[in-house]
Amino acid sequence: MRTPRLFEKPARQQAGSPDVWRPLLLLDRDGTLIKEEEYLTDPKQVRLLPGVPQALRQLKRAGFKLVVASNQSGVGRGLITLSQLRRVNRRFLQLLRAKKAPIDGLYWCPHAPRARCSCRKPKLGMAKRAARDLGVSWKRSMSVGDRPSDVQIGQRTGGLGILVLTGYGPCWRRDSGADHVAKNFKEASSWIINKMSSRKE
Repeated sequence: MRTPRLFEKPARQQAGSPDVWRPLLLLDRDGTLIKEEEYLTDPKQVRLLPGVPQALRQLKRAGFKLVVASNQSGVGRGLITLSQLRRVNRRFLQLLRAKKAPIDGLYWCPHAPRARCSCRKPKLGMAKRAARDLGVSWKRSMSVGDRPSDVQIGQRTGGLGILVLTGYGPCWRRDSGADHVAKNFKEASSWIINKMSSRKE
């Protein structure tokens, strides 16, 4: 099965130094950027978590490419429809735009685990597709999320994986294998920026 298409065209590059290398950031959606809801089908239930818009703006100012990569196996399991998923994604993007919190792309894998596709995290299908679309390297990416698969996708690129203690994060705190554990996405974004700044010095 093919890698899912980009849901929305990439945003224009925001402020940030083009002369300083930044890894591609692969961000989970549910439980990381928005409140966790089991197999979310209702756009009215989409809620950005506290601090998320500010953190996204901060990362863009620092020059990062921000890609949301989300496993949506509810489609493959027959629990949600593609139409419902698209409506939820549209609402998610509307909320980000209203807060002036840009992302460069939104990708999703609709397959159930049994499909053995190439795009379900922690496989690299979505990372490679996003990198190709944005004209950047997928290697040494960094990933943020509330499950081990969210952590592992960054690590499999040769980069780092960060676990957030929102959503399902507390269940995996001791077993995620994360390179860093953050209280939430805002704290994770600060760690990422500090990490890259320390490499530059």
